[in-house]
Amino acid sequence: MAAAAVAGFLALFVVIDFFERADEFLKYKASAGEVFRYYLYSVPNIFILTSPVAVLLAVLITVSLRARANEFTALFSGGIGIGRACAPILAGCAAISALSLVGSEILAPRANRKAREIAQFAVRPGKVYAEFSLNRYWIRGSNGILSAQVVHPEKRELSGFQYLEVDGDFRLVRRIDARSATFREDGKWLLRGGTERRFSGSLETARFTEKEFSFPETLLAFLEGETPPEEMTYAQLSGYVRDSVARGYDVRRYEVDLHAKLSYPLLNVVISLLAIPFALRSPRSGGVWKSIGSGLFIGFVCWILLSASLSLGRKGVLPPLLAAWLPDLLIASAGISLFRYARR
Repeated sequence: MAAAAVAGFLALFVVIDFFERADEFLKYKASAGEVFRYYLYSVPNIFILTSPVAVLLAVLITVSLRARANEFTALFSGGIGIGRACAPILAGCAAISALSLVGSEILAPRANRKAREIAQFAVRPGKVYAEFSLNRYWIRGSNGILSAQVVHPEKRELSGFQYLEVDGDFRLVRRIDARSATFREDGKWLLRGGTERRFSGSLETARFTEKEFSFPETLLAFLEGETPPEEMTYAQLSGYVRDSVARGYDVRRYEVDLHAKLSYPLLNVVISLLAIPFALRSPRSGGVWKSIGSGLFIGFVCWILLSASLSLGRKGVLPPLLAAWLPDLLIASAGISLFRYARR
């Protein structure tokens, strides 16, 4: 049942996403092979995203069908507790959780990177994108190299900004370092807390508190080239967070995503703690369709809870650790409470 639910959600996700992107595929004349490879590489990430809802639906249907057949009544009459009776279901959910965790560490980072490369260079070619290396973002421009430690899309700002201007022989002519750089509507960059160095014969150094500069690259190159946490392993993202924090930069949204790399796969087990007693409370009313409807409703509520918690964490309202684990704690608490009344 779980395999069928996962496959169904994978297919549904791909179909919906394809119709949303169809205009873009046609606009840039993407070949059928490129589109196929794009979605093939997207499968691991789609599985990770949809597996909790698929598990929820599978558990609700499985438990409802077994309850309608009086299997649980027979087990309870034989002195078997609800925990032992549901142990195989919980074990299956734990296996899917482990598969999701392994996939997010081994398959998803490389596959997501491949999918993004297809979207950037095959589906939408001709744009300049930042590359992530040595815990920094880099762009090779027409006259030099731009670099940033942290990208803040919501503020149109870069932290740890650096610009290296080179001549035709690739010799360093000018270097600009700034604590932050904001891309303005007029196409100029406003740099704060920085130093400008010129290497024309003798070294010339000028410090500034705030100064405008014009560079050929725009913030869009950093935004579209930003490496999302889904393309990093836990170790890579953890190293980036430690390095950025040590330099004094605000990377709370990356910290939230770091903790979510562990808390999200665990949802496959946590959500089953809610689904099992929920399905046992009214086994004879509504049948399978009620289980499907209940699963979609519970999944929708849990998704809102998860999105709201992560959003509050990224905005600094909640600590990153709490923001990532709060949905798991609330869902598990609700499930354990329902377990207590499941046999009443």
